[in-house]
Amino acid sequence: MLLVKKPIINNLFPTPIYMTNINRTFTKEELKFIKDQKNYCNKNEGNINTKNNYILNRKEFKNINKFLDQCCKDYLNRIICPKNNIKLYITQSWLNYTEENQFHHKHEHPNSVISGVLYFNSDKNNDMIKFFNNTKYKQISPEIDDKKYNIWNSTSWWFPVETGQLVMFPSSTTHQVDIKKGNNTRISLAFNTFYKGTIGSNTSLSELIL
Repeated sequence: MLLVKKPIINNLFPTPIYMTNINRTFTKEELKFIKDQKNYCNKNEGNINTKNNYILNRKEFKNINKFLDQCCKDYLNRIICPKNNIKLYITQSWLNYTEENQFHHKHEHPNSVISGVLYFNSDKNNDMIKFFNNTKYKQISPEIDDKKYNIWNSTSWWFPVETGQLVMFPSSTTHQVDIKKGNNTRISLAFNTFYKGTIGSNTSLSELIL
């Protein structure tokens, strides 16, 4: 009887899901501003978000903006590791409010490099963010045993989220929020980013100054 030696399975070209925490309580000014902004929202497919989609420009979010800028710099240096001296800066930003039995539709973030979500009110026992595998090679695939889902055979994967947590990911990554359970209002700040500086090379005719 031939025995298979225990193999090494490498994760090739993984999708980086960056997670950290603001590691402080939100101030009364920040929380009051967040509460007030709920009165100035547009209806989304399954929840609502603020009409102001440059919300981080508000003075009430000055310190939160600084924290997110630091995280963008860390993501750039830790994961992307560019050769040129470029910056990852926040473009649009907005607040999302999701009540019990509401949801956030499946989507990606076009015209953005990295997107992120900071949670102001989230119950880790009920609230999660769900990501989808965007690869197209699985048109021919056996039915998977749902008791044996793993990071290689699954078409989606979810992470519980809690108040103060930040999640950042490539903007092309499809994600959604399933129908919300629990009676808390899930409140999050979402944002997009883009490069500032020079990418590519002048001599290879690929230079792009942003």
